[in-house]
Amino acid sequence: MITQSQFNAAKRELTGQDPLTKRVKLSDIEITDQSIANGEIRVQGQAIPVSNKFFNRLGQAVNLQTGLLNRMGKNSDREVQTKLLQAVKGYSETRDGGKEFLLVGNAEQRRVGDIVKADRYNRLSNETLFNTAETILNTVPDLHIESIDRGGNGGVSINLIHGQQQGFERIGKDEVFRFGVSLVNGDNQSRVDDFFLRLSCANGAVARSMNTAFEFGQGEDAFRQLINSMHGWAKVGFVPKTFKDRLETATRTHASYAELERAMNSVVGNLKESDPDFKARLEQAVRGTHFHEFDQTTKRIVQKGHNPLTLADAQKKFIKTGTTVWDLVNELTWLGSHQSTFEFENNKRFKVEGGNLFSKTWDLQNADLMSI
Repeated sequence: MITQSQFNAAKRELTGQDPLTKRVKLSDIEITDQSIANGEIRVQGQAIPVSNKFFNRLGQAVNLQTGLLNRMGKNSDREVQTKLLQAVKGYSETRDGGKEFLLVGNAEQRRVGDIVKADRYNRLSNETLFNTAETILNTVPDLHIESIDRGGNGGVSINLIHGQQQGFERIGKDEVFRFGVSLVNGDNQSRVDDFFLRLSCANGAVARSMNTAFEFGQGEDAFRQLINSMHGWAKVGFVPKTFKDRLETATRTHASYAELERAMNSVVGNLKESDPDFKARLEQAVRGTHFHEFDQTTKRIVQKGHNPLTLADAQKKFIKTGTTVWDLVNELTWLGSHQSTFEFENNKRFKVEGGNLFSKTWDLQNADLMSI
């Protein structure tokens, strides 16, 4: 749990660390023939560095199929890629010339990474998010600060937990949880996600779409609506309606090869190591320590006469591994909640990875229907 002094210190540190924004119209943004190659745009005559994903985000803003842009990029058709983006942007200017957008920049990296419609930018400042958490703590009884997770570009999640414990003896006498909410600041949106803590191993998980799915930016009544919702959730200990059924199903549903591979890749891809040879050894160690079922399943696939490297993702979704979805969720949330022997860029993101896996429809959840 976080003490009041730790909360205050985090608030002081993160106040003001918000994404930089600039209000523009499409006509203010110039895409030159060298923009994609050089990673920059021009805004009112000034060169502005942008991230690799910016041009995809610009394509989405002007309703261009980004899959086509990506294929051109992979095939090194950069000139055609640039001309297509210029043409579609120019057409959009004639249709929506008066529409305003926000360029969203990263102060640390000193470059723009996103573009959103101005009326879709619903992000509170970090200071306001902390003030919101304080108001909630003073308004909703028996609510506490479990942890504060930090992300890139001023991102932060303030995880609030309710004091009431809930046991689920059908899956184990030690399966006791506490539930709450996570106040989240992303790049361009503030929202409230579900948060739950498995007490036996102090694993925390952040998940969407189980109960709350509250988003800020809905006008003057948004905060009052949030407080009212909080009081309603507190009456049931913040337990999502679907949690019990999902938990029981997760413990008896095997994770697919695709789900296991995605979870493993999200972890090894976050390893903090620049030397490629040593990183390869670390990746092997992570697989053996936390995802040993992956190599075992891979061997079984080879023994069946298939090449795992040539399998399509759709095929991997129907291959059963020896680990359950719940085991995989716990592996991710443990890595996200504790310091391990491996060093990661941001292990807190695994809380979200585990929560997302828990709240989705699993590949083999309805595998028994395949025989119909």
